[in-house]
Amino acid sequence: MSKILITSLALIIIAAGQGRSAERVTVFKAKTEGYNVYRIPAMIRAANGDLLAFCEAREGGDASEIDLVLKRSEDQGTTWGKIQVVEESSDYQQLYPGNPITVGNPAPVVDLLDPKHPGRIWLPYTVENDRIYVVYSDDHGATWSKRREITSDVKLDSWGWYATGPVHSIQLRHGKYKGRLLVPADHRLGDDGADKGPLGMQAFYSDDHGATWKMGAIDDTYEDGINSNETTAIELIDGRVYFNSRDQNGKAPGSRGQAYSKDGGETFLPSPQEQYKWLFPVDSTIDPPVVQCALLRASSIKNGDKQNIIFFSGPDDNGPTGKGRSDLRLRYSIDETKSWKDGSLLHEGPAAYSDLVRLTPQGDRFGLFFEAGNLGESAYQRIDFITFSLNDVLKD
Repeated sequence: MSKILITSLALIIIAAGQGRSAERVTVFKAKTEGYNVYRIPAMIRAANGDLLAFCEAREGGDASEIDLVLKRSEDQGTTWGKIQVVEESSDYQQLYPGNPITVGNPAPVVDLLDPKHPGRIWLPYTVENDRIYVVYSDDHGATWSKRREITSDVKLDSWGWYATGPVHSIQLRHGKYKGRLLVPADHRLGDDGADKGPLGMQAFYSDDHGATWKMGAIDDTYEDGINSNETTAIELIDGRVYFNSRDQNGKAPGSRGQAYSKDGGETFLPSPQEQYKWLFPVDSTIDPPVVQCALLRASSIKNGDKQNIIFFSGPDDNGPTGKGRSDLRLRYSIDETKSWKDGSLLHEGPAAYSDLVRLTPQGDRFGLFFEAGNLGESAYQRIDFITFSLNDVLKD
């Protein structure tokens, strides 16, 4: 594939006074390549090593005409190829006559444990935040299968709004549920596709490499003060799954809710705090505004690393440019999410949704893919990609 350099590669200072640096490039830029706005980033590393950067390519806001697109990097994010439309909104027009169609909420995952189709990429997504579909690719994202609707398998009749991710999904790698594809998602009670009503989060999964999909854990505690919303998940070294969810202006402390599962995401464990059934508030170190965020396993003693480290990415509500969606910071946990520490600031200025990716199967190079803008302007001017090392993040 021919490649184009979206912007010239530049070195940026990660945190003032730390003397650390990372490489940065703009992957999607507003009002270029046929679309007005690019939002809702998600990223995976394909089995052949290519990075696939997914997002929503929009005509305007959340309810405008939206296509689901990707770009590819064959050199760990230094350069990026041309835009590729994965799902075209007009293909769904017959389902919603007369309305602009939204296709989005990408939640991709690479199935590295499928013996028949090693490296198959699964892409769950939604149409009009109402119907849920999956497609797959057996050539590292170059082409995609026919879409398959799974709405009846993973959505309850009482739910209206529905979103997959938006963030990479995960494959469980250890223990009883090894091989399971697990997709974090969220919903609202009410009319089909309507962004109103009580909020909850859920997970769905496949134990047969995408042939069938089943409903998993559901947060249906709509009156507990945690309005669970966009959710990210990670497998812990003891076999549990950790979920971290956006709290949509609930009355509980902070802006995030968290929950654990010991059965691979089929059910939640009871909260350790009596006033909450499943999800409970997150350590105050995790202090983003109300926004989507991401998790990534950075190192694991099970993989031969010296310690366990998990990354969390999101804006910092107490960052240098003030409250709201700005100042993209990494946080990290060295005790499997029991507690969190502030890591380095990777972007100063407007910032919103993000995703994280490991650049190689081993080693300490990672990527951050996130919505960004210049100081004093919108957080949705572009979607940037930054590479960094473990030492760039850790503060002690």
